[in-house]
Amino acid sequence: MIELTYIFHSGFIVEADRCVLIFDYWMDPSNVMHRFINHPVNKHIYVFASHFHEDHFTGEIFKWKGNRLFADCKYILSKDILKHRRAQKTEADIWISKGDTWKDSNITVIATGSNDSGISWIIEIEDKRIFHAGDLCNWYARFLSGNTPDKNVYSEEFGKYVNPIAEEKRFLGELKDIRKTTDSFDLVMFPVDNRIGNGYTLGARQFIERFKVGIFVPMHFAAGGFESAWRMEPFCNENDIPFWSIRNEGESIALINNIIIRKSSTEDIPRLKEIFSIARKFMKETGNPDQWSEDYPGDDLLRNDIRQGDSYVCLSENQIVATFVLREGNDPTYSVIYEGRWPDDCPYATIHRIAGNGKLKGILHYAMKFALRHHNAIRIDTHRNNTVMQNAIRKEGFKYCGIIRCWNGDERLAYQLTKPS
Repeated sequence: MIELTYIFHSGFIVEADRCVLIFDYWMDPSNVMHRFINHPVNKHIYVFASHFHEDHFTGEIFKWKGNRLFADCKYILSKDILKHRRAQKTEADIWISKGDTWKDSNITVIATGSNDSGISWIIEIEDKRIFHAGDLCNWYARFLSGNTPDKNVYSEEFGKYVNPIAEEKRFLGELKDIRKTTDSFDLVMFPVDNRIGNGYTLGARQFIERFKVGIFVPMHFAAGGFESAWRMEPFCNENDIPFWSIRNEGESIALINNIIIRKSSTEDIPRLKEIFSIARKFMKETGNPDQWSEDYPGDDLLRNDIRQGDSYVCLSENQIVATFVLREGNDPTYSVIYEGRWPDDCPYATIHRIAGNGKLKGILHYAMKFALRHHNAIRIDTHRNNTVMQNAIRKEGFKYCGIIRCWNGDERLAYQLTKPS
């Protein structure tokens, strides 16, 4: 499992099972780095910067060196940062340029080209291949048309004369070079910047046309706003490529095999209601007709789960196939337990309202892999007649603890799983 967090502009955190990658850190409006700077992660940390531009590199990253939690940290930077004297040679562990490769026991780093400054990145980590484009893009697309003359034009956005045809050839040439290394990526982070005018999605579309992409993530759109980046989504949908519609700094998604987990939005509610209807029908067919009433969960409850940030959806092939609630903190219905006891009083999170489309198998397993990335103890409950869920709960390693009562007085079998220390 890898988890991707949007920091700002082209900055991302990729957290895998054994290591953390930080790309092109510039600004951190939602303070997502707080978790890594102030709390132990017990993982190798790798900090990348693709080039010297101020919106992709800041010397602030070197202050992390003084933090004991960054003791196992490597700085892997483009050599053009050194060339432009934005950093001292001793400040980075690895200086790298196009064509260079570096690896250790956790990751393989391949520096690919850019038609602007510095480099782009291919990172192989665990079972995933990741691409971060840096400033690789068709930046002068608005000047291109069927009858574009092969001559220089003035770009107000960049304040200089450019030859758009020559620049596009450079861009496509870099893509051709990248294909010499690979033609597929599990995760792609690529510029979708509306400041460059009409055709600002062209570079991203040309990339998609040449590579197999597991999920496409827009970047470099901070000045244009989140909505400007969403313009890539229809094109991705046409090509059956999942697209991350980032809505806030600090937002995250998780990738587990071919499943994407993200927070639910109000736009998802119609699909959530379809999934809960399928789940209720399945419960009735498997001897559990009483756990959920026909109107459960209602719109107000779904909206509240989403508003609190506790509702998640699982996507497969660009379609929502499952949902669950993961809520941190003490659950009032768990304060009293009968015919048993909780194993401890440690902090925990609770999984509620887990349901699927009837086709995706192992929904609880995906939810648990995600939950245990963030919490050391998980509690869950289910109806006495829900033998299917009881089997899934035991399979995940939960221990039966006793009986709790829901807000309406109904009994539920309660379980806890504590992550080994």
